[in-house]
Amino acid sequence: MRRIISLIITVSLFTGVFMSFNSVCIADDVVRPEEILSKRLVVYDDETYAKLEQLWKEYNDKFPSEYAYSNWAYAARYAGDEKYQDILDKGLEKYPANPTLLYLKALIGLGKSDNAEIIKYLEKAISIDPGYTDAWFVLAVQYMTNGDEDRANLALKNVLESGVITDEVMDYNYNMLMSLDRDAVLITNGDNDTYPGWILQRILDIRPDVTIVNRSLLNTDWYPIQVVEQGAPRFITSSELEQLRNAINEKMKKDKSGIPVGGPYGDTLIVRIIDSAERSGRPVYLSETLYMTDRLTELVDNGQTLGLVALVTKTDVPYRDRLHDVYSRWLNDFRTEGLRGWRLRHSPETDAGRMLAVNYGMALVGNLEAINQYAPDLRGDLFRWYLDNIYDILRTDIRDRTIALWCSNTDVEEIRDWCRKMGVKP
Repeated sequence: MRRIISLIITVSLFTGVFMSFNSVCIADDVVRPEEILSKRLVVYDDETYAKLEQLWKEYNDKFPSEYAYSNWAYAARYAGDEKYQDILDKGLEKYPANPTLLYLKALIGLGKSDNAEIIKYLEKAISIDPGYTDAWFVLAVQYMTNGDEDRANLALKNVLESGVITDEVMDYNYNMLMSLDRDAVLITNGDNDTYPGWILQRILDIRPDVTIVNRSLLNTDWYPIQVVEQGAPRFITSSELEQLRNAINEKMKKDKSGIPVGGPYGDTLIVRIIDSAERSGRPVYLSETLYMTDRLTELVDNGQTLGLVALVTKTDVPYRDRLHDVYSRWLNDFRTEGLRGWRLRHSPETDAGRMLAVNYGMALVGNLEAINQYAPDLRGDLFRWYLDNIYDILRTDIRDRTIALWCSNTDVEEIRDWCRKMGVKP
């Protein structure tokens, strides 16, 4: 052990010497910006990505390299630079074997009915660097597009084994699945609430009875039909899908309206799924992670909010009983190792895993009044779960909201003492 530690210290010392030497010799040195990572890992606003794009451009101008150029192109994509296509094409001309640039080129073709070229770019990126996980994520969906389930599962297995999906993200998806009734349909939003769920089901055989439906993919011309073939209620046929898409396109053109945040067809198809599921007696849940449009908000308001999900199909089970059951599962079945891990506890607020974990706090905030009314016997245990697992990583504004709500009902001695300590009078 002593030899390993010495080696690490030696490397660090030499690094410091070289850095000092460089800072002396190059007075006007441009500092290398932070590496651009997928939004599955780190999420910034548009302004920050625009700034990072400029920094990487300046760095590449002074120290041109394949690495610098690929980071510049990646930042340009997230910044929405109108010259992005030109930047990318020039980069590929100069660095035709760069995995990141090949991956970015593949993304431009997403949505096309013929995905052969997309797969070609992604498989080339993987052949150059088998550990390049960005490409594996997209390849999984492209193989699904072609109905190649074996390759899709292989791609998901590679994602799992890479370790790029952090413990708290995997745990969150596990906990969502544990919140659902048998044979449920779960509507998800993006990468971090979909890929881990697929991995849990397809690779680890956890809750294969649940059908995961990704809202974003519902906007493609292939996924709605495929998801029916994979177990979703039969909510549409190929001819009906084509007619629906044409009708919505015509309406958007006539109204001169832009594409909604959830995509042009997603919410309409979600309503169809719900109607079909109710006829077949299957429950449909919306993930807490979904971006709420007016249409989805109406569904949630007419349904039952249950922690990390909302039940939006009709049910004969009283809300009192269902709420008590869900939060009993929360306490007994939820995985929390990722929430307590060192990585998450020391991550910035822009960390995607941390942003996902905040949903635990939001879920408790949204259900506290109902818990006070319908599950008062769970309040003490849920309060301890909240303090042990989530309180320290919440943003200040969310933390303040939860303090006020916890302290609105202080019949539990432990909560009452904590409220006094926080300066809130019971």
